[in-house]
Amino acid sequence: MRKQRKTIFLRALAVLAATPVLMFGFAGGPDPKNTGAPGDTTCAQAGCHVGTPNTGPGSITITFPGGLTYTPGVKQRVSVTVADPTARRWGFQMSARLASNERSAQAGHFNTLDTNTQIFCEDGLPISGAQACRAAAPLEFIEHTESGTRRGQANSGTFEFEWTPPAAGAGNVSFFAAGNAANNNANSDSGDRIYTTKVTLTPAAAGPKPSIGAGGVVNGGSFQAGFAQNTWVTIKGSDLASGTRIWVGSDFVGNKLPTALDGTAVNINGKPAYVYFISPTQLNVLSPVDTATGNVSVEVVRDGVKSDAVTTVKNAFSPALFIFNNDKYIAATHANGSFLGPTTLFAGLTTPAKPGEVIVLYGTGFGPTDPDFPDGQIIPAPGLLRNTVTVTFGSLAGEVQFAGQTATGLYQINVKVPDAAPDGDIPVTATVGGVQTQSSALISVQK
Repeated sequence: MRKQRKTIFLRALAVLAATPVLMFGFAGGPDPKNTGAPGDTTCAQAGCHVGTPNTGPGSITITFPGGLTYTPGVKQRVSVTVADPTARRWGFQMSARLASNERSAQAGHFNTLDTNTQIFCEDGLPISGAQACRAAAPLEFIEHTESGTRRGQANSGTFEFEWTPPAAGAGNVSFFAAGNAANNNANSDSGDRIYTTKVTLTPAAAGPKPSIGAGGVVNGGSFQAGFAQNTWVTIKGSDLASGTRIWVGSDFVGNKLPTALDGTAVNINGKPAYVYFISPTQLNVLSPVDTATGNVSVEVVRDGVKSDAVTTVKNAFSPALFIFNNDKYIAATHANGSFLGPTTLFAGLTTPAKPGEVIVLYGTGFGPTDPDFPDGQIIPAPGLLRNTVTVTFGSLAGEVQFAGQTATGLYQINVKVPDAAPDGDIPVTATVGGVQTQSSALISVQK
């Protein structure tokens, strides 16, 4: 249903007033097509906030993190700031169009990040997430919400959201935005100021093509072939990313994990993985929640350029225990959180386990939990494994006291070391769903 907010009085005002006006700054967001773009309602044709556009002391600016270029298909954040020293309430509407057809060709797709913005198609229907407008009404408009107007806030209002550019070959993209710097005088629209702007982005030159090495997709715990859903995966190759870093707080949107870092993304079985670490030669990602098993494709996308896809095996279970940086000892802790290992492993930090002690093992790929693990989100609370886990110390069975997911993609097993465990380095394996963790993982025991 089209948003109908115009009154008969305002329609008459738009026709009779000598001063140009703009139908824009409704507190709940304007009707579509009020951005100043070709084919949109012009300032002299609409009616709501009275005033001549771009005559006040303020402005509307659009900020892109990568400057005035875009990488085809690579999502980026966009900021729109409406500023005016006299204003106390804020609003905007923006549209992205192909420069080759600014009147009717949509360019890319918007996505909201918070409750300050909302998206409507040109027919007035709202959309969200991966939804697209109807082919008969393809243009998208992102605009403020009631909460986004931030009543009483002085000097400026900023709106942040995401924009996914069109695929390669689309050419330049034009952004049209109109902003309302309102004086917050409740029932009167006089004194509000309208500002408009246009910014054009050009497609960036294609970067190097990433390449996944032979056997380069492995379980991130065991570094062996095969993984499962919600499993940490390591990918090795060349030209995988432009730099080296891990995810940080600004990469998250609420509790959602990032699907790309600095233009590098990974698709597993056609679904986006969640990117934790990037470097030119190695990526660490969390596989998406996807019950498909068997041969699946993996591809790396760097700045819009895709690697050749490789085929690897995805299993229902692919348990692995994390290892300290020596490819030998399990990354385990005592119950008090201190590191477990021979005293020579990390001098002053590690001590061996004792027979009869409860220790904590950490791993990945242990399968579904109850409640289900949410796809691509920080888990709100630990979830118990649905399938029974057994742990052996050499030939001796350990007593598992807890097995579940305690952090995103991270499984924790609290297990009692057998009373009869001998001194020395002991191989430890965990089994779930009939699949065993790597046989080379050790812990150190000392009575």
